[in-house]
Amino acid sequence: MSAAAVSLLETVERRGRDGGERAAFDWRGRPLSWSELGRRVDATARRFAAQGVAAGDRVLLVIEEGDAFLPVFWGTLRIGAVAVPMLPRSGAGRLVDTAAWLGAVGIVADREPEARWEELRAGLPRSGPWLLDAHEAAAPPAGAPLPAEPSDDQVAFLQLTSGTTGAQKAVRIRHRDLRTNVEQMSAGFGITGEDVFLSWLPLHHDMGLILMSMVPLAHGCELHLLPPGMPSIRGWMVEAARCGATFTAAPDFAYRLCLRLSREHEGLDLRPLRVALDAAEPVRASTVEEFERTFGIGTVITPAYGLAEATVGVSTWPPGTPIRVDARGHVAVGAGFPGVRLRIEGDAGPLAAGQVDEVKVASPSLAGGYWGEPEPGADDRWLATGDLGYLDSDGNLYVVGRSKEVINLAGLTLAPREIEETVDRLPFVRRSAAVGIDRGRLEGEQVFIFVELTRSASGASGDQSAAVVQAFHARLGMRPGRVCMVEPGTIPMTANGKVRYGELRRLYVDGELQRSGALVFPDA
Repeated sequence: MSAAAVSLLETVERRGRDGGERAAFDWRGRPLSWSELGRRVDATARRFAAQGVAAGDRVLLVIEEGDAFLPVFWGTLRIGAVAVPMLPRSGAGRLVDTAAWLGAVGIVADREPEARWEELRAGLPRSGPWLLDAHEAAAPPAGAPLPAEPSDDQVAFLQLTSGTTGAQKAVRIRHRDLRTNVEQMSAGFGITGEDVFLSWLPLHHDMGLILMSMVPLAHGCELHLLPPGMPSIRGWMVEAARCGATFTAAPDFAYRLCLRLSREHEGLDLRPLRVALDAAEPVRASTVEEFERTFGIGTVITPAYGLAEATVGVSTWPPGTPIRVDARGHVAVGAGFPGVRLRIEGDAGPLAAGQVDEVKVASPSLAGGYWGEPEPGADDRWLATGDLGYLDSDGNLYVVGRSKEVINLAGLTLAPREIEETVDRLPFVRRSAAVGIDRGRLEGEQVFIFVELTRSASGASGDQSAAVVQAFHARLGMRPGRVCMVEPGTIPMTANGKVRYGELRRLYVDGELQRSGALVFPDA
């Protein structure tokens, strides 16, 4: 990338002016040229200007198609507004609630599914925010003027996450945070304009958006984007061989799925691949070893660690480094990217190598705190991650657990509180608790919802379980791994009324809920 003073927005705009018909990226195999990307970014910004969008205004982006999402995202930043990317499958109720929480002035969304669109229109207050079809965003009124470009310290977008308490949070990512972290990751991975990126990761989430679209766009790399989901994962390595990908990334479960499908992929030439990043959920040594052996590609899987509060990238290994695994099977996620410092801190202060406690991070790319909270006072601060780990004698990080209760589902973080508030609204529910459980299977961590019934409920049934699944799906656009109906008083609580998530997870995994008869549906 160019000098530090040049923002990513400026880089994208310059490439949009100068790049001509060369592809900025392709989506589902459909190329979008740099000139067309530049035109759509400018058009979106002018459309928003005509809508009265001002610097700092929040705009929710709920867009599935990458060739629609990226122009609207960059157009939002060009007007100086704050983009809020959201899970495209989010239900109308979730979108209305989020818009109210953030004081959003507008929502740009897919018109499909039509039922959600109509529910969204009906649910938004007459006073706003406005609702715009994603494909209409690049159709501006003529002559709408644009303001000066946003400053380095302005917020570019809000990354929705679970925060350190498990409650829904929105991380303020500034333009300088993006620029700095892209530079850090580019240096750590040795990115050049000759790299070929391939990604099916969701663009609404930090790893897919920043690492797998902003980094290659900043360098003018060849970039191939596929829609997120199982069909793309099935054809992921086939596409990598076809396009000669040198860089790709995914959570560990996706590599495990590729191994299941490996017989369908015999004979693929993956020799150009130099980095297959493995991050966003615990890395399994068995996955790394079997993947590299099965596809005959040498040392390409690169464990890494990141979090939204540090923009995204925190630590990794130099490409081509064999993995390190400790005696308990934990895989090291490397040392900090350039400019990133790591330490393990207990109640009495920093700890020596090998001692486990909370991981803390200092980096020039630490984000500007959470929406609705005061900005952190000092840039040279140490961020408490909520993850537990230790450093080895060489300064490499091993993440061994987490102290915060969030659920990692296929690389996404979900807040138990949002799930519980959704389920608790059902008339037969006395109390619910949501935990993430990884039973060592292919799919990795899944959402398990434990439900205590009210005394007036007629007894646990498949219909009640289905109602919980339906409520979860309507809110988040996905399904839980399992719904467990339990006897009243089963969910363990602290003295001040907080769920003891770790204890609930243990009771289920160890089989104590089943043996005691506290699990009433299903019976296994």
